[in-house]
Amino acid sequence: MSSLKISLPPHLREALEPLTDVLPPELSAIVIEALNSTEIKYDTLADVSKWAFTEDGENSLKKKSLNQRDYDRVSLLAGTITGPSKLLPPPEPKPEPWEIAQDEKNTRRAIAALVNGLFSVVGIGAAVWWASKTSGWSDETRIGLSILGGLVTAIAEGGLFAIYYNRREQAKDYRAKRRDKEKKRLEARHLKRLQGDITAAPESDIPPMSNADSKEVDSGPIRRRVVTVDGGGDELVAAGKRGDDE
Repeated sequence: MSSLKISLPPHLREALEPLTDVLPPELSAIVIEALNSTEIKYDTLADVSKWAFTEDGENSLKKKSLNQRDYDRVSLLAGTITGPSKLLPPPEPKPEPWEIAQDEKNTRRAIAALVNGLFSVVGIGAAVWWASKTSGWSDETRIGLSILGGLVTAIAEGGLFAIYYNRREQAKDYRAKRRDKEKKRLEARHLKRLQGDITAAPESDIPPMSNADSKEVDSGPIRRRVVTVDGGGDELVAAGKRGDDE
């Protein structure tokens, strides 16, 4: 048996769900199990199609007012994709180059602000000490005033740095939320692909129809091949220009 799996788009689910209580028990159990997932084996659909064109299947479909042609292999495979579980998940959204450059720039600014604050504290303390030199105050008072001036400066610089850092973090959080939103969008699109909502099924990925009859019809310079599926399914017509050597 083939291990090829195909997706389960909504229209295929709607076609298979009414059959769960009329299919043969073994096939019904396989179909029910497949309906609880996002994909189904190709061989299972082939077995459902073969059953639909048996006498028992035809009678069961008529009792449920279902169209037998909706269960030929071509109709069941329409709109599906092969091997949906092999689709790779979307990559993690990466920061834009300008975001990386901005983060580096902000880091340099933060370091510069800290160094500037340190020099400001030391400079204010030294300025107060030098300015109080001619005041006649004692050295203890001058030292106290220098420390007080440096402390006030440190508090002011710390407040300014806190405001800057808070704004920086808000910008980073905004960019992170935007990347999370993009990630969820990509994951939702990936899930839709797994469910078969996006149709991209190359014919080369579908195994050949073993029970299909084909014949060539001569139409002058045009050669046509008519394929009849399952003895009662649709007819597929492929037309091509006759070669010069025929």
